[in-house]
Amino acid sequence: MNSTHGVLVPFELPDAEEVPRVLIDTLSTMEVVLLGHYQLPEQTPTSAGRDQFEDDAQAELEDIARRFEAAGVSTTTRLVFGKAREKSIDRVAIEEDCDVILTPGRADAITRVLVPLRGEANFDRILSFVGELLTATEASVTLFHADEESDRLPGEEILADATDRLVSAGIDPDRISRQSSTEDDVGRSIVDLGDTFDLLVLGETEPSLRDRIFGTRPAQVTADTDDPAFVVRNAEQS
Repeated sequence: MNSTHGVLVPFELPDAEEVPRVLIDTLSTMEVVLLGHYQLPEQTPTSAGRDQFEDDAQAELEDIARRFEAAGVSTTTRLVFGKAREKSIDRVAIEEDCDVILTPGRADAITRVLVPLRGEANFDRILSFVGELLTATEASVTLFHADEESDRLPGEEILADATDRLVSAGIDPDRISRQSSTEDDVGRSIVDLGDTFDLLVLGETEPSLRDRIFGTRPAQVTADTDDPAFVVRNAEQS
């Protein structure tokens, strides 16, 4: 498994929402890129927006970086002015070689992590990141699988393989549990189950022109929950 992952943390400027300190602490071993995205009105040219807002936006982004660095997180910053937020996030993730994108949310503690898995799609990268995340925390993890017609392997086999990989990475088996579902609406199942967890780790799947960053299901889940979520990009489909 990879020892270090690159994590992109996007912020909407100005007046960006704060990331909870407990979530920042989970990033202490990772390479973090803080992206400040300044959404411009449709009629404002990018060059004009940059001339008008760059100094204030850069100062706010540097303040955010100082909060991360105070927690021992090494950061790089990027500032983008534009109108297409998702495309900007996707582009910067590729340029900065970030394989994970954080969708911040509410968190008072990180003790229970939910990891939905879909067959073999993006499997190695997801579990590599989960292994590093669990090494940086004392959280327990629940590996979740919902049976789907497209699965090439039985759900129990997928979950058993994932468990073995995490144990091989040094995670105590007592910190790992498994759960499966046969519900038709997998996205809704994940959202409902996620209400009892502090953090989600989702794999990017099936990117389309409409949903280039997260894929259909992760986009649905992150839109419907207040939980923070790490979305692990599928490099093969970038």
